[in-house]
Amino acid sequence: MGSGGKITLILRIHYYTDHGSYICAVGPDPSFGSDNVSSALKLSPGESGYWHGSTTISLSNSHPDDRLVYKYVVVWPHKKRYEAVQTVRYASLKGLKDGDVLVSHDSFRAPNSNVFVTTCFTEAIFGPRGLPKLDSMLGDKSIANDWRRNARNFDKDPNLVAVRLVVLVPRLHHGHTVHVTGSHAVFGEWNPDHKVHLLNLGQHLYGAIVYIPREHLRDKQSIVEYKYAIYDEKDNLIFREKGTPRSLAHPENTQCKFFNIDETFEYVKPWKGTGVAIPVFSLRSEESMGIGEFLDLQLLVKWCNTVGMHLIQVLPVNDTGLDPSPYSANSVFALHPIYLRIMEVASRAYNEGKSNGGGLSRLMGGLRVNNSGDKSNIPQELVDEIETATKKLNEYAEIEYELVLETKLNLLEKIYKETWKETSRSMEFRSWWSKNMDWLPAYACWKSLLETAEGEWDFTKWEKSVKDVPSMIDERSPIYSRVCFFYFVQYHLHLQLKASSDFAKQHGVAIKGDLPIGVARYSSDTWTNPQDFLMDWSAGAPAFMGAAQNWDFPLYNWEVMASNNYTWWRKRLSHMAQYFQAFRIDHVLGFFRIWAIPVHNWTGLLGHLEPCKPVHISELNAIGIHDIDRLTNPYIRWWMLEKSFGHRARQIADQFMVDKGSGVFEFKKEFSTVASIGEALPVSKLPIEQEDLRKDHEFLRNELWALIDNVIAVRSEKHPESEFYLTCHMYHTTSYHHFGPQDAKDRLAGIWHNFFWERQNWRKEGEARLGALQDAAKMMVCAEDLGAVPPEAYEVLDELGILGLRIQRWPQHGSFGFPNDYGYLTIATPSCHDCSTVRGWWEEDRGRCHDYYRTFFGSDPPHSCETWVSRKVVESHLGSSSMWTVIPIQDLVDMEPSLRSENPMKDAINRPGESDGCWKFRTKYTIEELLS
Repeated sequence: MGSGGKITLILRIHYYTDHGSYICAVGPDPSFGSDNVSSALKLSPGESGYWHGSTTISLSNSHPDDRLVYKYVVVWPHKKRYEAVQTVRYASLKGLKDGDVLVSHDSFRAPNSNVFVTTCFTEAIFGPRGLPKLDSMLGDKSIANDWRRNARNFDKDPNLVAVRLVVLVPRLHHGHTVHVTGSHAVFGEWNPDHKVHLLNLGQHLYGAIVYIPREHLRDKQSIVEYKYAIYDEKDNLIFREKGTPRSLAHPENTQCKFFNIDETFEYVKPWKGTGVAIPVFSLRSEESMGIGEFLDLQLLVKWCNTVGMHLIQVLPVNDTGLDPSPYSANSVFALHPIYLRIMEVASRAYNEGKSNGGGLSRLMGGLRVNNSGDKSNIPQELVDEIETATKKLNEYAEIEYELVLETKLNLLEKIYKETWKETSRSMEFRSWWSKNMDWLPAYACWKSLLETAEGEWDFTKWEKSVKDVPSMIDERSPIYSRVCFFYFVQYHLHLQLKASSDFAKQHGVAIKGDLPIGVARYSSDTWTNPQDFLMDWSAGAPAFMGAAQNWDFPLYNWEVMASNNYTWWRKRLSHMAQYFQAFRIDHVLGFFRIWAIPVHNWTGLLGHLEPCKPVHISELNAIGIHDIDRLTNPYIRWWMLEKSFGHRARQIADQFMVDKGSGVFEFKKEFSTVASIGEALPVSKLPIEQEDLRKDHEFLRNELWALIDNVIAVRSEKHPESEFYLTCHMYHTTSYHHFGPQDAKDRLAGIWHNFFWERQNWRKEGEARLGALQDAAKMMVCAEDLGAVPPEAYEVLDELGILGLRIQRWPQHGSFGFPNDYGYLTIATPSCHDCSTVRGWWEEDRGRCHDYYRTFFGSDPPHSCETWVSRKVVESHLGSSSMWTVIPIQDLVDMEPSLRSENPMKDAINRPGESDGCWKFRTKYTIEELLS
């Protein structure tokens, strides 16, 4: 490209839009609005759904690699639809000169194609599997980008047009190549021996430049037709595009000598995949110790290969300490030591530096399924201890979490003390350590300090802070040995999970991780990055359906995170991408808006959606409300106290409240929050021997909490006198029931409905935050989009190519979801970790299950969920219109009588709102048995 001059660019795209919308082309060049949609090149509508636009491009502007980057956006008054963001559209400027005219006929890249350019497909499902890179991946890309390079006397022949074909081929197996064949001589006249080979331009784009006489493009009697085709590494045809051939239209501008065609490959049918969902802890193998382990995933991959599955979906695997819930991470970077194969750690550690190598050193290279490792250098006493512990802990039907963790940590301590010196000197360890300096030293210090804190999790009360990390990781530090122990543990966790991840990719299976919405309040992350969290607030869910939830996770400080381009999130996702090729976003609504609860409101009822457009005082005044205190103060009357506390009403009132006269009461300032009541009436801190007092305190504080939450509105933090948040549970409060005549309540109800369901719009927040996550790592992104989802959330997920979740018993509309009607960008599943299995659902809600059976299978349902019913349910999901069907392993094995558990209610992973029996499920069968 020359250093100066200008060219004329003419764009055309085919896209049917709604009335009131338009299409624009946006990109970094000033002619495309400098990435600002409001200033972008606006196209004009033409006939038959075509849109046209033209602009002048200065060749002196900065265009990296001579690429004019842009994308199309469909714009409505209140929303936008972007093309797939994971692939870059560009017009090549290489070889163009001042005065040239470039015409580009483009096709809109649907967000569906986003999914196929993720590592789920490029590294696993369509991945290399040991095949070498081909010339099409390594060749000179300029051949397909330099307009004048390959034609002699091009400028002297006004009749010759350079045609650059670019096609997006998202579903291409490694080793396969893309070609074009057609009716014209340059395309081989449909002779496959003379097809045109397209070069791999990166990001699943393939291209070539051919030269065609202008009159051949104008000849209506002999239209130039062509098709794209896929060939394997032996040059055998795999398949051609579906449908009738494409036709090469003549560029409208008669001065045009440069004609760019940008298209998407047309597949015969949509791609569909299947997978299995199982937490790592639920796996059972002959070698795992009381709980599923990372190396068990390799056996599960082998099983997936035998049954034709391409995806393993797991729950979070981060360090949660003694908390068995995988959603209470102490660190979003550190892995949980409970998932280690101890014998493999010993094999690796005791062989570190020895010429014969350790177990995982071979595993990382050969990726073998047998994980027994080399025991020759392990002390026999330790081998016996590991084998004895494995046998003992595997006798339990369910996971004995604390016992397993304690046993493994004790064994790791012994291995660490005898092998750390050699491990710390190894080049592999030192390389890993240096790559994880962003989080590892602070995490190791946090863990070490927690051990000495005597149960005090509130790190604001500790003597040391994150500023002291440099001195604590010094060899002279009193906690240096403990810090190194946590290095040692995390190093081996990395080796084992990475080995299983690599094994899965080599065998065409992707592993899908899980991204929890929050982090533990007093975690390594909040200790290390306090600026990224709002510790005075908690995240939760409003009481639209059932009780409010307070998860006790601090809110993210999105304003700070946005100011540094979401650095923390990018590091988190980049770290996760080492091990996973896909991930599920837990509670994706939290990236649009979150239920923000003051930290003192344990019940979670007095929160508000954040961000939020509050109710202004003028709105309240307009419907006749002037006594704002009546809305924001707890509504407490003497008759309510008598009803709640009976003969103790006066005693309770004197202790916690102020009598305002006329039967009206308000809380004393020192008891005005749920937290202050909870501290005045402790329950968990009382000894078990005081059971009666514990029960009395629990009763009293529940009643007092209900009174504190008995409000219609909450004052905003920024403008408490003029802006207010209506409470989610307003309709259920006594305050609302006694709020004047019915017409007054109706007017208030109108504002409530507008406040929660009409005035809010979180598109901008969702686009920015989810876009940053998607950009941080090229994993396939899936969203848990259940519950009261605003319409703009679905729009953003679709635009970004993020898959949604469809659970049949929790439909978006109606009584049940219909798998055949699910959108393509979804995952169909009959159950999940937060509900009972299908068989368990049948036991707990037989009436609804019988309605379900009649709806889908048409005849009288059996009393219990028999094996053939389980098979019908699985088969109906396998036939869904979703891109993916992912079946929990419990629902799969329920099709086989010998694999069914005795009690289906114990097959549930988690029962929200309960603690007993959660996170304990482990299969009764080993993976080896499934493979046999």
